[in-house]
Amino acid sequence: MRGLLAVAAVILPIGVGAQAGTGGFDPLGTRLEITVPPVALSVSEVTGVAACEFGLPSEPLRLEDVAARALCRNPLTRRALASAQVQAARLGEARAAQWPTLTGNLNGSLNRGSMASANALAAQESYNGTARAAELAFEWVVFDFGARSAEVRKARELMTAANQSFNGVVLDVLYTSTHDYFAAVTARAQAEAAHEAQTNAAQSLAAAHARTRSGVASVADELQARTAHDQAMLGVVKANSALHEATGTLAIDMGLSPDVPIVLADASAAMQGTAPQLDAIRTLLDQAVDNHPRLLAARAELRASEASEDSLRAQALPSVRLQAGSSVSNRPTASIGPTGGVSSTSRSSYVGVRVTIPLFEGFGSTYRIREARAQTELQQANLAETEQQVALNVWKSYEAVRAGAQAVKQAEALQENAALAFDAVQARYKAGVASIIELLHAQDALVAARHQSIATQSDWFVARLSLAASLGKLDLGQIQNR
Repeated sequence: MRGLLAVAAVILPIGVGAQAGTGGFDPLGTRLEITVPPVALSVSEVTGVAACEFGLPSEPLRLEDVAARALCRNPLTRRALASAQVQAARLGEARAAQWPTLTGNLNGSLNRGSMASANALAAQESYNGTARAAELAFEWVVFDFGARSAEVRKARELMTAANQSFNGVVLDVLYTSTHDYFAAVTARAQAEAAHEAQTNAAQSLAAAHARTRSGVASVADELQARTAHDQAMLGVVKANSALHEATGTLAIDMGLSPDVPIVLADASAAMQGTAPQLDAIRTLLDQAVDNHPRLLAARAELRASEASEDSLRAQALPSVRLQAGSSVSNRPTASIGPTGGVSSTSRSSYVGVRVTIPLFEGFGSTYRIREARAQTELQQANLAETEQQVALNVWKSYEAVRAGAQAVKQAEALQENAALAFDAVQARYKAGVASIIELLHAQDALVAARHQSIATQSDWFVARLSLAASLGKLDLGQIQNR
């Protein structure tokens, strides 16, 4: 089985805290904050092999193969992961502010000088040498009215939002690749139906030709049958074109060139399935509210905005820092003879407390707090909009699933009756009882019924897929076993 690309190639190394290369040092463990999306784990459970290296497809593609390739190669998943990594680094920056700072300074300089006496008879003194100094300084913010804690809380909430956005992107990629996979399966079924229609039209044309040659039917019958056959041939051309378009789209989803030949495995069982037992709409809405990654991300962004406001308010208040340091310096002062000299050495150390009191900064703090308050209100509006959109998607998908189950039954009955009617009329036409008009009408009805049955099955599957995605709980195993 092909493997869990996104999880194996990118997600899992981060999820287990893998550290390699120059960017691997992570003393505060922020990479562990990046979580593996549950949707990607469902791909891992189905595929079983952690690998993200794929060649050209050599076997019929199953749904899990397509999902693995799409999650691995889609730039959206890589971008979402990079965004999560950026936020993990920012969380590390916020945590680092709670630690003390230790700074070392080293200075060295070459000094030369001379000293002249007011007494003309006195010798002129000169000196030269190297001046050296070393300093070690320690500083630790011990109290700031919660400004740093608020920044950590903000970064942590944004990390949660990034993880949920990552989950949402993986959900979207899996939905798109699954949708396009079954769109290609549907296009293949439509092409097969078009070929069957062409076969039926050829049989009708042969029957009309035989009756015309025997003199029991007019040339008009044969011409009408030939016209219907040409229309069926045109339908085959269009269906094949639609199939090529669908497989090309699927190839792009998997990071392949659209002209790569693709063979699909049989997926008729997943397409048909059985009517699911739907929970009450209120239960489904509650599930979406609790589980949908877009909503979870929006809530986290709101909490981050509130934390940012708290941080800015605290930054306008005094802060207390503990400071300590030690230094030593050595510099030449005078020379004694041609080879000797005098230097002075000084040492100092200190321990103290510094209190910083913001007094006035041109009202900048006031407007930063006002901006943060407006950002919080903006996030509240975004959350409300997201809640409405999620609820709308759940409602539409729910109704589509309910209606689709009934439509599938009707379409199957329609196709069955149309097939029986065509067989009966075809037999009657060969026996000379039915007219060519009746035969062609039954033939057209059968073609329409077949296409409608396939389209209804496809629409019903897409509705079930959309409902699962709108709940934020798209699971590859459940899709295969529906």
